[in-house]
Amino acid sequence: MEPLPRLKARINSLGELRDIIRALRGLAASHVQEAQEALAGIRSYVHVIEDAISEAAALLPDGLDQPAAGNGAPRDALILVCSEHGFVGGYNERLLARARELLKPRQDLVVLGSRGVNLAAEQGLDVQESFEMATHVGGVLGLARRVASSLADRARASILFASYRSGANSELEFKEILPLSASLMAGSRRKCPPLHHLAPAELLRSLSEEYLLAEITHALTEALASENGARLRATEAADGNIGERLGSLKIQEFTLRQEAITTELLDVVTGSQAQSPPGGGGPL
Repeated sequence: MEPLPRLKARINSLGELRDIIRALRGLAASHVQEAQEALAGIRSYVHVIEDAISEAAALLPDGLDQPAAGNGAPRDALILVCSEHGFVGGYNERLLARARELLKPRQDLVVLGSRGVNLAAEQGLDVQESFEMATHVGGVLGLARRVASSLADRARASILFASYRSGANSELEFKEILPLSASLMAGSRRKCPPLHHLAPAELLRSLSEEYLLAEITHALTEALASENGARLRATEAADGNIGERLGSLKIQEFTLRQEAITTELLDVVTGSQAQSPPGGGGPL
């Protein structure tokens, strides 16, 4: 058994580490709550854009397809939303494994999150473009605008991300954003066409760009909640493991203290006996 001073130093170090872990857990829980609060409004906005696209599609002349994005180049991109920081368990590994299954030949891989970029490089995946993942809700919209702008010339775009579920769980979700789905292009059933000042094709093109931004914003917010949910679970597990280890070390510390006290008592008794005269003492 190790010396008592070294054991006490280990206990103090583990206590400090536990404080850090608990601070990370509190921060992760806060980010999960912020992202969840933002999701309701973002989902509503996506639905508004979808309704607008349906109404704009109804204005197109018969036989006219939806306008091509950008210059119409047949470039395809898969956006993969990973984490910027670690301590998330197998979160990024799950995403990369699914991305490898979905990735098509000649499809560009766009990765968000430094951890995902590094992991993709380790696995030999060719990352065409990368971005740092937002670490809080306030950074989501700016990142979504940058990603959407980089995809302006893409004819096809899809996104893979982790969608948040209750209990700090997540589920991988894949969605094709461009070209617009047939259900969106089916046209609105409203009898009265909407008032508009742009040509139908131009209006639909603008709405397509807004739809791309809205869907990316939604995916990033879901991913932010899921990443921090994974971090919350990892920190809870780490906190429990440290607690068990501290309990074991404190038992060892107690045992060492008792042994030290027993040794001191034995030294006192032995010393007392050594100083006592033979025969139990002098004459009365």
